[in-house]
Amino acid sequence: MAAQDELRVDLETLAYSAAHAHGQGEDLAIAHVSSNNRMEAAQTGWVGSSAAALNARLTAWLTTSQALLTMVGEHALSLHNDARDFAAMERANAEKLRAVAEYGNGAASTARD
Repeated sequence: MAAQDELRVDLETLAYSAAHAHGQGEDLAIAHVSSNNRMEAAQTGWVGSSAAALNARLTAWLTTSQALLTMVGEHALSLHNDARDFAAMERANAEKLRAVAEYGNGAASTARD
C-alpha cells in the first residue's frame, strides 16, 4: 500500500491519456473550424443592426472557441510533458538502483576475497 504522501504514476496510462487528449483536441478543432465556416457563410444577406448583432455574436463565439481549444491543447501538452518527465525520472532512478546493486555486489565479492 502506498504511503499517504507517495505519488504513483502508471507511465503507460499517462502516455495514453496524453495521446487521447491530443486526438480529442484535434477533433474539437476540426469541429470548431467547420462550425465557424458555416456560421460565417450564414451571415450573407444580413443587413443593418441584425448583421452587426450576428457579427458580434460570432466574434464572441470565435474568441471563446479559441480559448477553449488553447486550454485543451495546453492540457494535452502538459500530459505529454509529464509522461516524458516521469519516464526520464524512472530511468534515472533505475540507473541509481543499478549502481547501488553493482556497488553492493562489488563490495560483497571484495569482502569474500
